[in-house]
Amino acid sequence: MKKCLILLVMELLLIGCSRKIYRIERDDVTINVRHEDGRYKNTISLSGNKKKDLSYKEPLTGRNFLIENAARDEKSGEMIGVRELEEVIVTAKSENISERNGIILLGFIITVPSAILDSRWQLEILPILSIGADTIHFSSIAITGIDFKKAQSKGYLKYEKYLRRIIPDEADFYEFYTDLPNLVLFLERNLPESRILEGINNNELKSEFGISEKQIVDHYVREWLIERNEKRKREKDLYFNKYVRIPRIRGCRLDSVIKDINGDFAYHYSQEVVASKESSKLRLNLYGTIRDQSGLAVRLKPSDTLQYNVSSMISFIDTTARYKKKTVYRRMSSNINASIEFKPGKYKIDPALSSNLRQLTIIKDTIGKIINNDELVLDSLIITAASSPEGYYSNNKILSARRAGAIKQYLQEILETGKDESFTIINGHLVSENNDTVKNEKKLHIVSKSIPEEWSELLRLIQIDQNIVEKEKIIGCMDIRNPDDRENAMKIYRKDYRYIKEYLYPALRKVDFTFHLHKRGMIKDTIHTKELDTVYQRGVAYLKERRYSDALKILSCYEDFNTAIAHMSLGHDFSADKILSGCNETAIKVYLQAILAARRDEEDQAIQYFKKAKKMDISMAYRGSLDPEISYLINKYNLNEDLFK
Repeated sequence: MKKCLILLVMELLLIGCSRKIYRIERDDVTINVRHEDGRYKNTISLSGNKKKDLSYKEPLTGRNFLIENAARDEKSGEMIGVRELEEVIVTAKSENISERNGIILLGFIITVPSAILDSRWQLEILPILSIGADTIHFSSIAITGIDFKKAQSKGYLKYEKYLRRIIPDEADFYEFYTDLPNLVLFLERNLPESRILEGINNNELKSEFGISEKQIVDHYVREWLIERNEKRKREKDLYFNKYVRIPRIRGCRLDSVIKDINGDFAYHYSQEVVASKESSKLRLNLYGTIRDQSGLAVRLKPSDTLQYNVSSMISFIDTTARYKKKTVYRRMSSNINASIEFKPGKYKIDPALSSNLRQLTIIKDTIGKIINNDELVLDSLIITAASSPEGYYSNNKILSARRAGAIKQYLQEILETGKDESFTIINGHLVSENNDTVKNEKKLHIVSKSIPEEWSELLRLIQIDQNIVEKEKIIGCMDIRNPDDRENAMKIYRKDYRYIKEYLYPALRKVDFTFHLHKRGMIKDTIHTKELDTVYQRGVAYLKERRYSDALKILSCYEDFNTAIAHMSLGHDFSADKILSGCNETAIKVYLQAILAARRDEEDQAIQYFKKAKKMDISMAYRGSLDPEISYLINKYNLNEDLFK
């Protein structure tokens, strides 16, 4: 009987609690935004009008009765008391906030009056910030009643008790899932050599009755116990929802438990936001949810939008296009190397040998690109063939010259006989087959040169090669004047010489092609002109997007006004001040110097700069209210008093 009475009382309490929450939902409570001071203070409030209750004293009995505001419930027809809520206020420090060092610091005060707090409730407030099309969910705040907390903790205790009944996976199988005493006894009597309880299985072991080790264990395994444990694992979520009706809020900024409701609850909320190109305008909304012990939840309507105007240094960016000087030369040259292979002691070109065909194709394609370039004219092509030091110098000298001549003749035959599809030579002029127009005003001049033995390149390759053992001694051989004696001296170091001959000599047998060109229609040898500095423009674009570090990497070498802004935005005040001192005197420059002086706590200097900037441009006076360094001085010393005279 007593237990039933307790349950009845609890049910009545829950009904009363739920009815109170329904009133909040029916009264259409909303979160609103208002600015108490148009310039410095914003307020978000969950509003409702307070109405006093009337008291009545019965004449006959002298008993006092409290008469509340009442309304008829549309569904049940019952008259119920109505109590309108006081305000939930969120006060922002300023609607004009500033960005410093790439960070925006938001701060606002959430105030919840005692009228909306209940020991059986939990109130969750979630601030959401909108930046352009993106949203940032700040950590929520929970204000939890003591009775709600007790009920919630009780549910978690029940769930933890349920979890303790689950046998963990790492538990000893034989201890928890078998009839261990009888299993041990049976093994000792019938299969004493078994070590299965030590974790060593041996399915070959059998008792004198032919029963295997596995069969013995299976006989003593409690399958029903395994199935029951697996079922408990599967039903964890089910029992969590059964015992824990209202889970704890994860990632909560604050979870304050209210025991005695005798006053308002206030919390100062501060949050850092990383600046981006979209963060010049920020919008803040509050979303509130009230929950009771039974799991009933009522969502409050979202607040009106509170807007923040974010000031930053990027509004001072100098967008003037920057140009750089460019020197254009009439004559120029281009080099490519090709490794044309020849048979030992031979100089005739064999396109099928090694990679010759691919190398020759590269040369032809290069000539084709130059010929079909409307801005360039090919004056001459110089072919320089080099040989490795292998053999006698006199032979290599003749061989190199013949190889260079052979390559020259090969190219001329291709071009003059029209074997190449893109161009040919007519009367010594290069002509494109695509449009049949002469591309060169002058005859194509092909010159062949040779280097008998490429010793300078060999020395460089030896110096950088880590596989040569007697490197210093071989390098010493390079001082020998006669090339043949020089090579013979190297041969003394047989192992190293074999390596050099096999791996380094082939790189010396190369052909260098030098193209000498000039700009078509250009008469002077050099022209000085200007072109848009696209690198600088990219740095300014990064600055506008608030990518300050990326911007500074580009702008640091320019050391101009925009470089100073990048330094200021990153908090590099000394570097910014040094650069600004060398910039032209403008109102913006002086104003920025005022900010830097204020950051150094040099108030007198900052005031002088600010007054000077105002005198040069009156708009700096209004800008001062947006930057905290200057607005502090304006309010402290009434620096804008002259604007209202």
